[in-house]
Amino acid sequence: MKHDYTIDIYGNGVDELIKGVQEYKEWLNRKSHELVERLASIGATQANLGFASALYDGNQDYEVSVEPVSETEYIVRANGETVLFVEFGAGITYGYGHPEAGTNGMGPGTYPGKGHWDDPDGWYIPKERGGGHTYGNPPNAPMYNAVKTLEQQIQGIIREVFSD
Repeated sequence: MKHDYTIDIYGNGVDELIKGVQEYKEWLNRKSHELVERLASIGATQANLGFASALYDGNQDYEVSVEPVSETEYIVRANGETVLFVEFGAGITYGYGHPEAGTNGMGPGTYPGKGHWDDPDGWYIPKERGGGHTYGNPPNAPMYNAVKTLEQQIQGIIREVFSD
């Protein structure tokens, strides 16, 4: 079907066009902010779920937060003593396999002081940190997996946010 659009360039037509463009610009800015905020929120939720279900010997002390950096930028941050162990794994038996460990300078034997990561008999976690014997833990990658989830869902999220 052919559409014919005309714009009255005399009188109020230009003013209405300028007003329409300004309204569209405001809508686009509002929706862009909503998109970034929504992505940060979904990322934090996914990271929290990943940490909560992680295989880890000892007590986890993670805290995932969303921090605004500017009107258009957020950081999803995970804090805690065990965050890197849960994300990248620990020990010679289970500490390998995170897809970005090398890129981030992580992996078995990279924790300062080394500890007993390569002890074939494992090691004991101090009582104040959960206690017990361990050979380490696999990389659970909750932050990495949160990013991958967002990558898989981003088109649908964009459609939802910009649908009205």
